[in-house]
Amino acid sequence: MSHHQRSKTKLATTIAGLLLSAASLSAHAATASFDSATATIDLPVLEIASGSNSPAFHATFSLVNNAGTTELQLASATPVDNIDGQRNTFDPTTQALHIAALPFNGQEYYAKLKLIPNTNPLRFSVEQFVNNAFEGCPSFATAGPTSGSCLLTGTYTQDITLTRNIQWILNGAVFIGDDKTNSATLTINPGTEIFGQQGADYLWIRRGSKIMSEGTPSDPVVMSGPEQLSPGEWGGLVIAGYSHVNGCNASDTICEVPFEAITSESYGGDNLADNSGVLKYTQILFAGFQVRPDEELNGLTLLSVGSGTTIDYVQVHAGSDDGVEMFGGTPQLKHMVLTNNNDDSLDWGGGWTGKAQFVLIKQAADDGDRGIEADNFKSNPDIAPRSNPTLVNMTLLGSSAGSQGILLRRGTGVSIHNSVFTGFGSSCLRIDGDATYAFAGTPGNLSGGLTIENSYVNCNTNFTDEADKLFLVSDWFNTQPGNHAGDPQLNGYLPAAGSPLLTGGAPIQGDAFFEATNYVGAFKDANDDWAKGWTFPFQ
Repeated sequence: MSHHQRSKTKLATTIAGLLLSAASLSAHAATASFDSATATIDLPVLEIASGSNSPAFHATFSLVNNAGTTELQLASATPVDNIDGQRNTFDPTTQALHIAALPFNGQEYYAKLKLIPNTNPLRFSVEQFVNNAFEGCPSFATAGPTSGSCLLTGTYTQDITLTRNIQWILNGAVFIGDDKTNSATLTINPGTEIFGQQGADYLWIRRGSKIMSEGTPSDPVVMSGPEQLSPGEWGGLVIAGYSHVNGCNASDTICEVPFEAITSESYGGDNLADNSGVLKYTQILFAGFQVRPDEELNGLTLLSVGSGTTIDYVQVHAGSDDGVEMFGGTPQLKHMVLTNNNDDSLDWGGGWTGKAQFVLIKQAADDGDRGIEADNFKSNPDIAPRSNPTLVNMTLLGSSAGSQGILLRRGTGVSIHNSVFTGFGSSCLRIDGDATYAFAGTPGNLSGGLTIENSYVNCNTNFTDEADKLFLVSDWFNTQPGNHAGDPQLNGYLPAAGSPLLTGGAPIQGDAFFEATNYVGAFKDANDDWAKGWTFPFQ
């Protein structure tokens, strides 16, 4: 086998073996070149998006004609080491290849390619070929207040694509699809920026519709307020789905409920695997405007979102309310960066039974409430479906301004593994409410409904112990395997050399969603900084 054949085989194997999602690109300088004489496209750097250790290749593609349709066929692929800066990206989850900047006829274009299944050599169809220069607003938008900007207004019941050559401005509430009818898909290309122009602007994906926010490591999608200075500059992103929720009458066959902040909108259903699309390499910044008295939107609000939705490499920064809040549903989250949010960083209730792995929570030094606030249902804490997610490999960094690292209350369940809580002003861990204690069992006889294993706590007060409760939180923590109270030896948010976190974890068995890890916290070691490069600065 030749060197080129081995390289192509290695690239194909890498693509097939990686279980990640989202893709796209963007452009400031050319990331590719086209040779018209040989009909080949050269990509000096093609990254296979897979976090901090993504492999990359110098790849060439030949243009081929297939029954009148132009396709690109992989001609060569040679591994390269340096993948800093803007680059082209293949996303194994969406099977999309994003060419950020391809010069052609004196212009630069973004190209989105889709892998054609079962092709050898690998072949790609051309899904988008878009000029990176502004060419005016499309028919579904109107001219914005500044050159190169376009306004989005009202409800869209047709598929639309937002490209990086336009500054997109939300003009009030923007809805994708009608609720449960006239569904549509919103596609957002890598490097695209979407701004709320005033507080009450927000983006809402209704039940049955989808968002495909496909950023890349070098070209994340950005959703933000206009100034990018303070929390609450715009509303936020809301996704509604057909997965389950509690809070209905027992006689209701399918539970659907109105959203507490905007009661004209509902969510819920019975499709646990509902698919609301993709959020990948996406920043949600300075959100949380108060849409009515005492009702702010979160940065990212997930209303009965299903497990078919991909949420991976998402940052929510400097929101005036929670970072991410789940209202029921079964969404599964990976590589979440929740930073400097004014209220809780991660919040759930209404029967969330999803999963999360690799979560970094960092509170601002002067603001923020809890790292995690966890509920089932306030007025009926034992109602089904009961909130009971599984959380693995979290790093929670508190401040003296915050209260608890995690508050478990109102009958919630949870299973926590391989996580570290440190620096919270009130305590690291608190359990509240008789129903929550009862669901846990007792330290010597746990029900499995409320557990924590292979985890570290390091706060001035580690546990909120209350003598009149069913058990002490400290006993609950200390009697479970692999738990420790002590210095986790962090350097910022990464484990320092010699940290006990490096080897203190254990893999989750029997669940394909979770990557096998033997370490505690969101990062394997100092070289595993998967939050670097695609996030808004938060240090």
